[in-house]
Amino acid sequence: MDRDAKRDASAFRVLLDLSEEAKLPVDQLLAEIDVDRDSIYQPNAEIFLWQELAYIERLVERHERFSLALTAASRVHITTLGTLGYAMLSSRNIFHALQVSADYHSISLWTCEVAAQPHERSVEFLILPHALPAACQHFCAIRGLASLKVWFTEMLGRDIVPTQVTCMIEAPNDAPFYAEFFGCPVQFDSDVYSISFENTLFLEPLRMSDKWAYQRAKIELQGIVDQRRSSFSNRVHDLISFSPKVNHSEETVSETLGISSSTLRRRMREEGTTFREVRAETLHSLACVMLLSSKKTVNAVADMLGFSEAASFVRSFKRREGVAPGTWRKQQRQKLT
Repeated sequence: MDRDAKRDASAFRVLLDLSEEAKLPVDQLLAEIDVDRDSIYQPNAEIFLWQELAYIERLVERHERFSLALTAASRVHITTLGTLGYAMLSSRNIFHALQVSADYHSISLWTCEVAAQPHERSVEFLILPHALPAACQHFCAIRGLASLKVWFTEMLGRDIVPTQVTCMIEAPNDAPFYAEFFGCPVQFDSDVYSISFENTLFLEPLRMSDKWAYQRAKIELQGIVDQRRSSFSNRVHDLISFSPKVNHSEETVSETLGISSSTLRRRMREEGTTFREVRAETLHSLACVMLLSSKKTVNAVADMLGFSEAASFVRSFKRREGVAPGTWRKQQRQKLT
């Protein structure tokens, strides 16, 4: 997750409104992260991701109930996502809408990584906040769980109740509010943040499905992506993320991009990075998600990322994290318990 990336300020405005309702010193909190209140309430306002996360850290310090994240999610409707939200609403079904959301993840309002695991009768979504500052991981993960329920309900036009919800926090004093919000019991003190839904929901036609509206929205979305992701480092990141097992080299990537290797090196040098750095960062980020979202062995993860042998993957991982992949996975899952 690029904390220096800009994002729509809609979800941030919701946090400000909730802060005011909770009688918190909003102007003081904004001053600490160098944000002007008036500018945030402009229709096309954007904010850096690091600023939103910094605000959440301060909000959590002053308002200890993580249930505030549920309220925040309930106010970020699918239409709040703008063009992406309308593309999702006009999709064929939830499965299709999720594909659209994944394709345009860079302009969504998500702060956490998300992984889906299909089961015999349900689909489980794991919310992975590991890449965020520790102080805001719980809040962002709980907001992510709640957002899926809110958006599925809005897309299908009726209250959608998950089959299971798990949270890594200990059962809070206001635990009944969680059960009331989700419509089902919530398992606290879990190893993961997860929410599951019956798999029959994902192919049910959406009530606002419209292929022409969808196509118009897709054209607009592509324009937004082209504008925001014009950098070569982002384009290299996307190519490697799409097929990590392929042995990407500077030569093959530059050929795919339709430029020479020397031009790619020069453009990335102008952006303050190198092909090797971007490739390493991308594979490491994917490794972290794979380790946390599944029970795959280290060998299996290494193979999925295109490493010739697990040992080289372990060495690469240890250079960045200081510990082996298996140890890191255990530490991350224990950190929030």
